[in-house]
Amino acid sequence: MKKVLALIGLLVVCALLSAASDPFAYPVKTVILDAGHGGHDPGTSYAWSFAGGTVYERDLTLDITKRLYALLAVSHPDLQLVMTRTDDTYLTLEERCAKAYALPLRPQSSALFVSIHVNSAQAGEASGFEILTKAQNKRVTFLDEKTPIENISLFSSHSLLSLNRLLNHRNLVVASNFEKTLSERLITSRNRGVKERDIFVLNASRMPAVLVEVGFLTNEEDARNLVSPQYRQRVAQALATAVELCL
Repeated sequence: MKKVLALIGLLVVCALLSAASDPFAYPVKTVILDAGHGGHDPGTSYAWSFAGGTVYERDLTLDITKRLYALLAVSHPDLQLVMTRTDDTYLTLEERCAKAYALPLRPQSSALFVSIHVNSAQAGEASGFEILTKAQNKRVTFLDEKTPIENISLFSSHSLLSLNRLLNHRNLVVASNFEKTLSERLITSRNRGVKERDIFVLNASRMPAVLVEVGFLTNEEDARNLVSPQYRQRVAQALATAVELCL
């Protein structure tokens, strides 16, 4: 009888420990890099004489994302790195998130989704970078028929409410890391802070995620920076450092 009680007690402890483990606090071993827009969806665009014509968001985001991928591939060869698009291809929002969510994660590891965009505004004086994160009141579904078998154990010991609370907390940590790093590395760029937004790719990726607006194409100073390959490399380096803080 004592052995049975001891076994039951051990099982209860194991269950409690399992339930207490935060699936988003495991080391990040998978990073999904999402270059905004593409193909027939150019994103924002603006014609500047110093750029020789119209500049398109889809081109800038792809260039920065490729640079970021290359930096992380060299500095962290152990990472599973995925780009949602590698050329000027159109992807639906659902396809972008499916590429992220369908990835089987390594045991006791987590993932990070980073979407890269360029901003615009009617007011030409609007400038700087900002970090967008999922609205905390937006409920995300984690377990359904599309969940990779390897990932089920990460979420099955938590309630949906608990998972969303844990994700919200981790999103704020990730967003803070990105804001701090970009503020330190892009010192000439205005820090517009962290903002909650109801954005599809942030809600549907089902993992810690940020959307980074790296500057305003409608602002002359930002645009001059963004059309410079040297500046885009600086942006990629800043983003790489931010990702490293989240690993």
